[in-house]
Amino acid sequence: MKSQRAFVASVFLASIACAPTVAQAQGFDPSDEGQSAYVDGNLFFLAYHEVGHMILDQVLDVDQQGDRLASEETADDIATWLMLPDPDEPEQDEEIWAAVEGWARGADLQQGVGQSPHYPDDATRAARIACYLYGSNPELYPDLARAFQVSISSVDCAEEVSVLHADLQSWFGENLIPPASPAGVVRVEYEAAVGAFEAAQRYLRESGVLEDAAEDISQFVQLPNDVTLIARNCGAGAAEFRYSPSARRITACYEAVDWLMRDAADEQQDMSQAAEEQGDDMGSGGARVRRRPRPR
Repeated sequence: MKSQRAFVASVFLASIACAPTVAQAQGFDPSDEGQSAYVDGNLFFLAYHEVGHMILDQVLDVDQQGDRLASEETADDIATWLMLPDPDEPEQDEEIWAAVEGWARGADLQQGVGQSPHYPDDATRAARIACYLYGSNPELYPDLARAFQVSISSVDCAEEVSVLHADLQSWFGENLIPPASPAGVVRVEYEAAVGAFEAAQRYLRESGVLEDAAEDISQFVQLPNDVTLIARNCGAGAAEFRYSPSARRITACYEAVDWLMRDAADEQQDMSQAAEEQGDDMGSGGARVRRRPRPR
C-alpha cells in the first residue's frame, strides 16, 4: 500500500485548526487515494477495536461489563497496537494516521456534547493514538508533537509504547504464538445491503478490510472458539461496529461505512439516534447528533 503520510498529515492538521462548517456536497471518490486511505484507516480501527473486545472476552476472560471504561480503553489500545507500523516499515502508517484524523474530526463535530462516563471521548481517543504513534518513532512524527502538544508533552510516549508492548506480551503469553492448527476460525460474511447502502457494501468488500482483519487475528493470537465477522445493515443511525460475546460475532454496519465515505468527501451530516444496545453487545452507549461511527 502506498504511504499517504504527507497527504493525511496535511489534511489532519488542517482539520485540527478549523473544522468544516458547511458541507461541500461532493460525492465520495474511491479512486482518490486520500479519501480511500481515510475510510480504510478508520474502518480498520473500528474492526480492530472489536477484535480487542473479542480478545478480552475469549482469551483473557475479562468481565468487560464490570468496568466499561477500562475495557473500552484497552480495546482501543489493542487496536492501536495492531495498527502501529513495524519498525522496519515506518512508511506503512497511513491507516493509523487516518484513525487519528478521524477521532480528531469527531471531537470537532461533538463540540459541547456530553460524553458517557463509560467510554473515552473522541478527543481523548485521538490524543491516545497520537501518543502511541509518536512514541513509536518520535523523529518521524514531529507534526504530532505540535498538534497534540499538551497531551504528548505530559507523558513519555516512547515509554507508553514500551509499556503497551510489555502489557500485551504479559496478557496474551503463548496465545500470541500462532498454533500449527488454530482452534478458532474467523469467518467473514456479507449480507445484502438495503437501498442506498449498496455502495457502502461494495466498497467494504473491495477494500478487503474485514478479510485483512480476520487474517491478522489468525496470525497473532490463538482463539479458543470460531468467530464470525459479518457485514450488514444495522438500522437507522447505527453507524458502528460491535462485538457480541454470546454470539461470538463482530458486526460491521454498512451505516458506519457509508458515514465514513461521506466524511471523507467532507459531507457533514446529522445522524438520528442509534438503535438501543442489544443484549451483551460491547459498544459506545448510544448515538449523538452528527457523531462519527462508534466502536461498540
